[in-house]
Amino acid sequence: MRADIKFLGLGLVLGFTVAALFLGGLFFYTLNSFAVPVRKSLPISQTPKPHNTSVLATSTFTLTPTLFIPLSGTPLPTRFVTSTSTPENIVANLLNSGYILPTGPLTNDQQLQLYASSLKFRRSTTKEARILGETFNGRGYGAPSDICGPLTIAILQDAGLLDISINPHDFWLLNPDIPENRKLLNSVFPPERYDNQRFKVKLNRFNWKKDPLKPGDFIYIYAGTGGNFEHMLVVNRVDSQGRTFAVTNYNTREGFIIDEVLLFDPDDTHVGIFSQWTSKQFDILGSTGFDGFELWRLHEQ
Repeated sequence: MRADIKFLGLGLVLGFTVAALFLGGLFFYTLNSFAVPVRKSLPISQTPKPHNTSVLATSTFTLTPTLFIPLSGTPLPTRFVTSTSTPENIVANLLNSGYILPTGPLTNDQQLQLYASSLKFRRSTTKEARILGETFNGRGYGAPSDICGPLTIAILQDAGLLDISINPHDFWLLNPDIPENRKLLNSVFPPERYDNQRFKVKLNRFNWKKDPLKPGDFIYIYAGTGGNFEHMLVVNRVDSQGRTFAVTNYNTREGFIIDEVLLFDPDDTHVGIFSQWTSKQFDILGSTGFDGFELWRLHEQ
């Protein structure tokens, strides 16, 4: 009789255990059947809005000379800032020295503001660039290897040249050949306000003296045959020698950073990052521009 009770007890324990496992499995199966599957990446329309827009200014433009002093830890070249400098003479020195040459459709004040705004986005390490990237491109989307579009829009917004209602993330991995992306470009840079031109000439063979870039120009660079990435940037200044610059993300031997770089020197085709991007010598750092570029430029005011 005791043996029977013992075996009966063991049977009941095993029965309850099997039932519990079955019900538990049924519960998790039901729960998972209603869960959204995890994706490695989301379509642009479903990606999160930037979670921190503190780096962006209002869309109303006014020149604030004091921007040229602190600049969020990325100061102007030391020759422009001394212990006795005032915002006004710093601005005057930028213009009088030829460091910034007023040219193109933007007013002098707008060019100075664009330059000051662009310097706020400089980051000297990949880690710092990633942290900054998430402030305007959304958490998890700050990799400095592919934030050129959102970075460019954020700079233009900070300078007051684009409305802050535009979501920089919409320019993440943008491709003008996709109709939906072309529609976005036409919305942000409408034909009634911007000239749009496509140049199918390799970057290092383009005649920059004949057709120079101007501050505020939005550029899309096409990879072409031999290229392995496409790129977006905004020209942040031109100097008195016609040398053209941008604050953008680019690859170095230490990783991707965000900094001001010389795009080209019209008097020396072997100088500047446009030359580097189309040179086999540096292709380990990335190649692009073999199929030229597309330009959006504000109409002359």
